[in-house]
Amino acid sequence: MHQTSSLKKERDSGIELLRILAALCVIGVHALSHGHFMAMAKSVGGVVHAEALGIYFSVRVAVNTFVIISGYFMVTGRFDLKKTLQRTGSVYTRLLFYSLVITAVFLLLGENYWLVDGKTLSPLRAAVKAFFPLSSQALYFLTDYILLCLVAPFLNLALQKLTKKQYFWLAFGLTLFMSVWMTLTQVWPFSSVFDAFGYGALYGGKNVFHFIYMYILGGYVRLHVKMRKRPNVLYLLGAAATVVVNFLLHVYLPKKTHYTVISGHYANPLIVAEAVLLLLFFRDLHFKNKVVNLLASATLGVYAVQEFRYMKTYLWEIVNLRRFDVSSPVRNLFIFGGAVLAVYLALVAIDLLREQLFRLVKMIVQKLRGAKKIASAGEKNQETP
Repeated sequence: MHQTSSLKKERDSGIELLRILAALCVIGVHALSHGHFMAMAKSVGGVVHAEALGIYFSVRVAVNTFVIISGYFMVTGRFDLKKTLQRTGSVYTRLLFYSLVITAVFLLLGENYWLVDGKTLSPLRAAVKAFFPLSSQALYFLTDYILLCLVAPFLNLALQKLTKKQYFWLAFGLTLFMSVWMTLTQVWPFSSVFDAFGYGALYGGKNVFHFIYMYILGGYVRLHVKMRKRPNVLYLLGAAATVVVNFLLHVYLPKKTHYTVISGHYANPLIVAEAVLLLLFFRDLHFKNKVVNLLASATLGVYAVQEFRYMKTYLWEIVNLRRFDVSSPVRNLFIFGGAVLAVYLALVAIDLLREQLFRLVKMIVQKLRGAKKIASAGEKNQETP
């Protein structure tokens, strides 16, 4: 994830705007599930349920978008293990900070506030887990993203040396295996022919292998797709078309095909294609806006805060969508959109405050080091006859 820095050349805000859109999509996914919006819409049925499904397929692209943006920006980087470790350490430090602070807050609130899957963790176990936020796939995105950051320099060495033709066939081959094949293994009647034995849950896309695949696609756009002076609206229409097709397949394919099970999986070719098309559109949306870039810099924090297991439950208890009447499709857009925007702005504010705290601590440490050096130099001068 990109952290805006005044020491670096300011980026075009087009892709930063896409990063913000992806953050809003993540919150949208959680509003549908943890906020129970989908369940309420399903109980109403009809147009309301169809609307909720449309929203679901629109926002499901969030994770693929995050990763493909990372590939786009990072693929041109030089092989520098020190820089890689610094970047990874910076990400992990932020996650550890949130893990410790969020756990401490919920432990202080009382035992009713640290429920996990309906069960209360012991304070000791909760505290120990707080020090190891990436020890399991509970925060799968953050775990896989850090693994991707560690692997990226080695990927770049190979990807930068490929010709356009070689890179195309690599991306094409990976798409056939990681996306098309993995999806067909779950859809009848293809599932009787295309097995996934030995590949576990690769078809879901919640793994570092899928992240590497999306990284490679983002890298191809950066290295071999010519940038345009103006965005091509056909890319945006194409992204919308993938949502419509996925919706229609989900609704109208017979239940025995089991397509409804994998329609929202990250490896689904339609969701992969949507992420690529969105990148192609927003990449050519050339403008610079400091507010957009600042908001985009908080993207990782927005994701991290809401993903911690305690927050998943209580964030959506505070923003309780179940108290609204969802019988009106038009009103639902305002209810859902307002809830997502409110959560996003609150989480951005939290991460920007965290960033200011980190800067303050860094400044204090630098001053202390400077004072120590001055004192040390003074002692040496006194020792000199």
